[in-house]
Amino acid sequence: DVSDGTWHPPFIGDDEGVDDDSSVSSSEETQPTSDTSSNPVNEAEDIDVENHLERIRLGGLPCSIPDEILHKCFAYLPIDDHASLALVSPHWSRFTRCESLYKILCQRIYLNQSKRKTLHASRFGNSYRKMLELRPRVRTGGGMYVLKYQEVRKIQRDMWTEIPVGAVLESVYYRYLYFFEDGRVMYALTPANPVEMIPRFSKMLLHGYGSKDKWGVWGRYQIKKDVVKIWVSQEWHDVCFQLKVIPSNAVLHYDMGDKGVCTTMQMEKHMSSKSGNFDENSYDLVVYDVPLNGYFRFLKDKRL
Repeated sequence: DVSDGTWHPPFIGDDEGVDDDSSVSSSEETQPTSDTSSNPVNEAEDIDVENHLERIRLGGLPCSIPDEILHKCFAYLPIDDHASLALVSPHWSRFTRCESLYKILCQRIYLNQSKRKTLHASRFGNSYRKMLELRPRVRTGGGMYVLKYQEVRKIQRDMWTEIPVGAVLESVYYRYLYFFEDGRVMYALTPANPVEMIPRFSKMLLHGYGSKDKWGVWGRYQIKKDVVKIWVSQEWHDVCFQLKVIPSNAVLHYDMGDKGVCTTMQMEKHMSSKSGNFDENSYDLVVYDVPLNGYFRFLKDKRL
């Protein structure tokens, strides 16, 4: 009845004197259907126990994913993750070392970092795995490069000097670089140590390209052979670095337990310009002295 203000849509049943919960007969509630009673039995009969146990022995049900899907999934993962994937099962171990997967990884890394259109595997014996092991590259994701500069300065004493006699004036600062595969880079010059700076970079990654930080800024880079050039814009000027990739720390007789290749880069040039023009004839180009042992070391961290 519309007049009493209790009207509701007609598809909702409202028989007088009949409760909605009691509208279902007891026979419908207690009598199971033939489908529900037979499904568990059918499912149990369809299970191949030997095949199931064999899959578990090889690493579990995820290892039974078709190779075509694995091929596409693995191609998007960072390179350093493939070492962990190889430990999952014998099948994954063989799959992560196949030449077709190495080809995709090389194309993804070197074509983006060098801005080239083709790769020349013939220079590495037609082996993309050998190319990945020997050709210089920058490490992207999973950590950042850190340069620590430490210097003891001479104290200039005059009538206003309040530093006590015998004190040591030490200057410490850090440079940080976090590389992306697409040619972007995050850079920071700060007195903050890695314990403080890693959460800041992690926050910048969370907010995406263009996010701002007290010290961190965005830039771009390009690599040619073993030379990496980096361009970064800061509020007061633009900065350009030229770094050299060192394939192995054995060259430096330096070993801090680092695993992998290309974990160290040496700073060769450091320039700045307010106009952003880094040509030799630029009127505002400033060339700085490069510190001795100016090496960027790769610091792994799962938060990056």
